[in-house]
Amino acid sequence: MEIYDWPAEFRVRENALDLETMGRVFESPFDGSEQTVATPGSKWLMELTMGKMEPAVARRLEAFIAKLDGKINRVRLWDFAHPKQPVHGAPIVSEALNIRTAMTSRGWKPSTLVLRDGDWLQVGDELKRVTADVWSDQSGAARIAFAPMLRKSHPSGTPLVVERPMGVFRLDGGGKSRRPSGFRRDLGTLKFKESFYP
Repeated sequence: MEIYDWPAEFRVRENALDLETMGRVFESPFDGSEQTVATPGSKWLMELTMGKMEPAVARRLEAFIAKLDGKINRVRLWDFAHPKQPVHGAPIVSEALNIRTAMTSRGWKPSTLVLRDGDWLQVGDELKRVTADVWSDQSGAARIAFAPMLRKSHPSGTPLVVERPMGVFRLDGGGKSRRPSGFRRDLGTLKFKESFYP
């Protein structure tokens, strides 16, 4: 299995993200009451609509899709609709334990709003969405709340990627049809699912 970076020349027209949850709901057959269990393993689903492109670029994109070999190889993707985020310091993990939706970090610029609710964050190869504004304290430490929960523990000192956080995805469909449009080609929508190993 190989992991590739998404080539910058392949411009994305539309980007849709959704979360496939691993939570389970159990309903009582007697009174209809429900119990929900949260488990790690929720995955981001991403759809990339490519739009019209020059034939030479379309050929290279088709070759890149072929290189992914269906569900065999992986590609690093980010939220193409989200602007690059400013980096306030050189943040690293203080403590990040699996099956949690918060972690402690350090290395931020002191007493600063370092992440906003809705920003993205990368820990190892895990892509997370920040769920509350994050302020650093006077020493540059900060507690970060995010979703979905961590799938594994990350050691102290693990870098946090803030400027362009990415996740590792596999092809999950789409890209099979080509629509000529004059001298340009439209490769439709590519579907990806976040991929990881235990």
